[in-house]
Amino acid sequence: MDVLCLGEALIDFVSRERGATLVTAVHYSAATGGAPANVAAGLSKLGRHARLIATVGSDAFGRKIVYDLEAVGVDCALRMDPDHFTTLAFVKQGEEGDRDFEFCSGAHDYLLPEQVREEDVRQAKVLHYGSISLRAPTSREATLKAIRIAKDAGVVCSCDPNWRANLWPDVNQGRAAMLEAIAHADILKISSDDLAFVVPDESDFSAALSRAGFRGRLAAVTLGRDGSWYQAGNRTGQVPSPHVQVVETTGAGDAFTASLLDRLLDVDLNVDALADDELHQIVQRACAAGALTATGYGAIPSLPDARGIDALLRMVGADVGR
Repeated sequence: MDVLCLGEALIDFVSRERGATLVTAVHYSAATGGAPANVAAGLSKLGRHARLIATVGSDAFGRKIVYDLEAVGVDCALRMDPDHFTTLAFVKQGEEGDRDFEFCSGAHDYLLPEQVREEDVRQAKVLHYGSISLRAPTSREATLKAIRIAKDAGVVCSCDPNWRANLWPDVNQGRAAMLEAIAHADILKISSDDLAFVVPDESDFSAALSRAGFRGRLAAVTLGRDGSWYQAGNRTGQVPSPHVQVVETTGAGDAFTASLLDRLLDVDLNVDALADDELHQIVQRACAAGALTATGYGAIPSLPDARGIDALLRMVGADVGR
């Protein structure tokens, strides 16, 4: 197994009316989502063996999640919870394709520790997780169990912490969960907005990562349409994003993460062995993957394959790498 993803799988109802509020919008697209689920789908579309451990409801939406993920090749280890409805997220689009969320929390909070099997974690090359699964007691226990096993087995830990205000009534508790997730990460992807939330009043990314407790191999701070800044040890750089016609941005960061992990797996996750130009190309490719995902509605249908990423990079005159 290449990557074991752990955390939330849900249904995104994405407003198709840019600029409309959730009060006034009437047209929505229903799409399977949740950051770990999107990363697993993105990796599968890039030809990797990705397994997802998650809990969904024993309902039509839970079955849709399984159907959509298996259709793109994800190895699903999903529990169908008979007592809790599948989590739903309602996504409002801003005029520039930016988003705001409202959640109907359900089954994703009931990821159980017994769903995390030691042999599954140990056979993975990467464990990928976020911070939302640290919200509820049972899913928190399951997530920390997976991280402990991964650390003991030498499995690389990849993390993308996300701030969703609607899910955290206590802001300080949410910030603490994100900091805890970051502290365990060997590879970190975090948006500049989320980093600013975790470490307020610090505009220097290196300083902010240090204050957040990141001690891993590689951190990428995504900047939306401006691309990504990155740091690997003492090396830093910034890569622009290809300009595309943005439809909506759900899953763009997850596509970035999937592409980043895909290319790092090619070099056995040995970031230190990468030449400066190779590291730059890997991050540039991840930016292209994110940009392509923003050109359609719903994350999983819009997640690109390798040929799509290559085509966009060639279009902007960038090196496609291998």
